[in-house]
Amino acid sequence: MEDILNQILSELKDIKTDVVDLKANVVDLKAGQERLEIGQQKLQKNLIENLGSYTEKITEHVDDKTEVLNKRVYKVESEIERLNRQ
Repeated sequence: MEDILNQILSELKDIKTDVVDLKANVVDLKAGQERLEIGQQKLQKNLIENLGSYTEKITEHVDDKTEVLNKRVYKVESEIERLNRQ
């Protein structure tokens, strides 16, 4: 009978050790999850900021190219008009 009780006591100690380990692992997982959430928030913020910056650069580039093309069209139209008057 005493052997059985000692065996049960040993098993309970092992279970208690496992529970303590599980609690520590849960704490570690929660901390890791919090770090991931913070990193995700930073990534989203940076992504939004960078997209705005890139959009502005693209818009400026397109505007510059459009202005150059408009000047060329104006020159061609002016030359056509001049030739039509002759």
